[in-house]
Amino acid sequence: MEQLIHYFETIPSLHRSAILVGGLTFFWILEGSLPLFKFGYNKWKHALPNLFFTFTTILINFALAFLLLNTADWVGVHNFGILNWLPEMPLWLYVL
Repeated sequence: MEQLIHYFETIPSLHRSAILVGGLTFFWILEGSLPLFKFGYNKWKHALPNLFFTFTTILINFALAFLLLNTADWVGVHNFGILNWLPEMPLWLYVL
């Protein structure tokens, strides 16, 4: 049991993604074959716009995260910004 807990505490990103995608796929197929409610629209046709918006969001988030990370690295290397221009201060004041 401890090995299982340790695995999920340190789970690799690839395994986490596979579990997430596999679970979503399983339940989507299960819902498609044994629906709880009957709706009047085509679920598969409705999924295409959702996939488009999902992939668009992923692309924008990755681009902005990359930009944020590079900006933070640049600021750290070049000591740019108001906090870096102030004189030495205690850590608690620096954080505040």
